[in-house]
Amino acid sequence: REAMASRVNAAGVDDMVMLPKITNDSILENLKKRYSAEQIYTYIGHVLIVMNPYKMIKDLYSERALREYRGKYPYEEAPHVFAVADDMYRHMLSEACSHCVIISGESGAGKTETSKHIMLYVASVSGKGAEVSKVKDIILESNPLLESFGNAKTIRNNNSSRFGKYMEIQFDLSGDPTGGRITNYLLEKSRVVYQTEGERNFHAFYLLLGGADASIRNTLHLQTPDKYHYLNQGNTYTVDGIDEKKEFDEVVHAMDVIGIRKEEQMQIWQLLAAILTLGNITFQPNAKDEATIADKSVLATFALLFGVDEFSAQNVLCTHTLSAGTQGKSARVSVYASPYDVSGAEFARDALAKAIYSRLFDWIVQRVNKAMGFKMCNDVISLNILDIYGFEIFGKNGFEQLCINYVNEKLQQIFIELTLKAEQEEYREEGIPWEDITYFNNKICCDLIESHQRPAGLFRILDDVCTMPKGTDEKFLQQSAETYSSHAHYQAQPPDQFIVKHYAGDVTYCIRGFCDKNRDILSWDHMDLSCASKNPLIASLFPEALNADRDKKRPTTAGFKIKESIQALVAELAKCKMHYIRCIKPNDHKRALDFDGARVMHQVQYLGLLENTRIRRAGYAFRELYSKFFFRFRVTCAQTWPQWTGSHEDAVEQILKSFTADSSSGKTPYLKGKTKIFVRAPETVFALEEARDRKVQTYANRLQRFFQQFTLANYYYTLQRDGNAKLLNSKERRRQSLAIQYRSDYINYRENYSLKAVINSYGNERVVFSHGVNTYEFGMLRVAKKRRALVLSDTALYLVAVVKNPDKELRKRKPFVHVLVTRYELKSISAVTLTQLKDGFVAVHSPSQFDTLMEVRRKTEFVSMLLRHAKDVQIRFSNTINLTIKAGKTKVVTAEKSPTGKDGVLKGRKIVVEDGLPSSTAPDIKSPANISMTSVSEYYEIREV
Repeated sequence: REAMASRVNAAGVDDMVMLPKITNDSILENLKKRYSAEQIYTYIGHVLIVMNPYKMIKDLYSERALREYRGKYPYEEAPHVFAVADDMYRHMLSEACSHCVIISGESGAGKTETSKHIMLYVASVSGKGAEVSKVKDIILESNPLLESFGNAKTIRNNNSSRFGKYMEIQFDLSGDPTGGRITNYLLEKSRVVYQTEGERNFHAFYLLLGGADASIRNTLHLQTPDKYHYLNQGNTYTVDGIDEKKEFDEVVHAMDVIGIRKEEQMQIWQLLAAILTLGNITFQPNAKDEATIADKSVLATFALLFGVDEFSAQNVLCTHTLSAGTQGKSARVSVYASPYDVSGAEFARDALAKAIYSRLFDWIVQRVNKAMGFKMCNDVISLNILDIYGFEIFGKNGFEQLCINYVNEKLQQIFIELTLKAEQEEYREEGIPWEDITYFNNKICCDLIESHQRPAGLFRILDDVCTMPKGTDEKFLQQSAETYSSHAHYQAQPPDQFIVKHYAGDVTYCIRGFCDKNRDILSWDHMDLSCASKNPLIASLFPEALNADRDKKRPTTAGFKIKESIQALVAELAKCKMHYIRCIKPNDHKRALDFDGARVMHQVQYLGLLENTRIRRAGYAFRELYSKFFFRFRVTCAQTWPQWTGSHEDAVEQILKSFTADSSSGKTPYLKGKTKIFVRAPETVFALEEARDRKVQTYANRLQRFFQQFTLANYYYTLQRDGNAKLLNSKERRRQSLAIQYRSDYINYRENYSLKAVINSYGNERVVFSHGVNTYEFGMLRVAKKRRALVLSDTALYLVAVVKNPDKELRKRKPFVHVLVTRYELKSISAVTLTQLKDGFVAVHSPSQFDTLMEVRRKTEFVSMLLRHAKDVQIRFSNTINLTIKAGKTKVVTAEKSPTGKDGVLKGRKIVVEDGLPSSTAPDIKSPANISMTSVSEYYEIREV
């Protein structure tokens, strides 16, 4: 924890386990300090806490930040969502198992943005290639598409996700994305037909009206948002920061990438226009109090957009089909049309609008999944992200809020089970000394809502009421009040409300519409109308309408569906290694960096951050079975590798003794349980992982070097031949350089992890040559000679220095670090100049940067390799070298022969060098024979195994 402890400053501590005193007040104060300093990320052990800043923080998610967190262990950098993403990705690959992150928090706390940053990071660090890039593009482009159709402005959040999303991104064992799928939950379809004051419908409607070109608007008979009943109820039509034209174009681009054809896109826009027009159809009673359509011109427009005839549309909107009699072989069934009254017609109209929009959203998700391509096989692993509705408490809460808050209760229960309850139970089972820490277990709330056993949960009671011939909302309230009259977390409030005391607070629910929303039934008349549409998309949305047995099945309720889907989700989560991100909403006004102490304290308390911190402080950061620990880390210890004859338990203790010292704090760095080892400090595990990575790579590199002597013989022959041909008749030669063997890596780059971190920070570049060189920096009066590491990749040329570690605390453990001095993109290098003598001086020229003069012993190999990856670079030979140095100044360096110059010495601005072999001298290079060769393109770079 030295690195973490060193960052205790005015911005608080990075990991709240390190707080001197652990109380709710100290946690709140630490979060406030960090938030005020724009430090929105904080750890509690392996749990990341995120505070929504409601603004863009400069460089927080820049390319540089992406590079800084790549391949780093969590303790090496400040807390960040990139650190969590990197930890997931690296361990997914090293352990060959799936990992998942649960992102939880209230609506407006920043969950969706956090999930997007994880996907961005994973896309940036994974592999290249056409197929890989295609999968990445689909994954990234799915965000704007799903957000436009599934997100909306609410009172608390301008871009609130009104659906839950579980994204599974599949990878092969080398870390390249190969496919994936999205499972969506609980689209808030009631928003299609109604919004409260200050809220909007789904973004897609406004993007169509404000972003589509004139031809689309004219074709679809579009009007301004205030003219549509389904858009004007909230009296809010714009959102700060949303450019509708720009975002409409982004959605169209996303559809193109995902493979939704132009004609299908037009069908989508036509369907949205039909929904808006459907909402403008109003009804009036006739003499028999039957509903009739008030304005036939609106009906005509709807029928045109929906792709049906006007008569059929009118029948379906004003009447519904009823059947009487019995089913069976001798059935005598009477079918007749029953007119709606006005309220019934409005309800049926809205039901159709909600159903077709919900089916459209499912269709879009299915198309995204088809484009990604989910693979049902054993040789793939996945990185999964759960971003679902935040806990909601509105002025008026209905059936949707109960479903949303139930899901949040289940996620909180998972968090409790895996981080608080399970951890303490494991200590007891393994015989580890432990003093229990109390916490609120919300299982009682989950059972209240979902229980199948007696007493039945609220969903079960509601289902039973919905099956009654005269089941009403009032009947549901009456039965639930009787069942839970003495329940600590339920309170009935007749005539039409009840309270559930959730883990996140008390919520008052209004029962109006509970039964209708739970039944979630769309009439067969509506489905038949959709199937008759000339719009192929609309006609495909209700395939069940074509089922001959459609009248024989009782449809499942909305409550049953959400319980089933969440149980399936929990089963999927159980298959993964879990990570947690807890998002906190700092204020209710969406104001940047405004910290409402009371509001944050409420979230700190119900999220259980105090209990989580206390358990992490008192407990052990890592635990594993002795056998698994031994086989993973045995390579790190000389006593256990390459051979160990004792027990796994003894081997584990031997390994840990080599990595931990006696603790001055009095706390044992590790304890042995009955079947598992428990390690207290995460830094010990990080050190083990780092040592293991290096050992494995060292052995792999040694094997690779051995086999490359044979497999790359032809490649090095070609490289040597081409390099010498380039110098022939242009430069005198050194005798030693003619017979030298090429091997690309002269500074053990493969095992120089600090140097590799510098290069890897720029992405997936293939390093093809590395060498120690001298560079020369020209001042006013003298020339400074600097030792540098030259690294050439397929993209850039690097010059890297070794300097004293600027962090005084870390300097004790790591005295020196590598620092980038210069980076040339290969496309920016215009020319390279060498003298005509036998020296190793090379000048690199770049019009966009300053020039560099360096002394390269392996100049021929360097030039040959450079030309392979930058074919447009000119190679010049001259004893007069013109250099453009910093600030646009120029220097001229000349070369001449001198018996004291040996292989080349720079004196002032003059290179002196003794005689060399004639420039016509050519090495006697023989082509390798009788050797089975491997494709050069696969192996020629210095690969990281």
